[in-house]
Amino acid sequence: MINLSLEEALMKEGFIITSFKGTSMNPLFLEGRDKVYIVKKTSKLKRGDVALYKRSSGLNVLHRVYKTLGNTYVFWGDNQFQLEYGVKDEDVLGVCKGYYNGEKYISFKKSLKYKIYKAFWCKWVWLRKFLNLFRRAKNKLKRIFSNKNKKSS
Repeated sequence: MINLSLEEALMKEGFIITSFKGTSMNPLFLEGRDKVYIVKKTSKLKRGDVALYKRSSGLNVLHRVYKTLGNTYVFWGDNQFQLEYGVKDEDVLGVCKGYYNGEKYISFKKSLKYKIYKAFWCKWVWLRKFLNLFRRAKNKLKRIFSNKNKKSS
């Protein structure tokens, strides 16, 4: 069996279905549950597209296009606040067209639930930041109180 890299498989077959590591695209994708369906890029990306690109370090990253600046893109993970500038068109390997949640395929083009999620997540950035900060504060308080309960027992 030939062991191809993601990039080689994408170029040879035109698509890949793969698992991933990390939380940067939560809550859309969850590590260990979902597999992403990525096709070879054939046109310029648009705001809101989820794309696979290669950083200069060689790391493959799957994030959403926040905006385009001339011949480069600005990317942003759905679960992040830091923008990544300067991703060149030639660094983009493919575009995510949907994902598998277990055995169920969710198409970005056909899923109303995804379209609502994308509209909310891309256009209501200020609310997204507030919700993310609220979630982090809630989790921190949970950790603090669970540690106090462990110490008192």
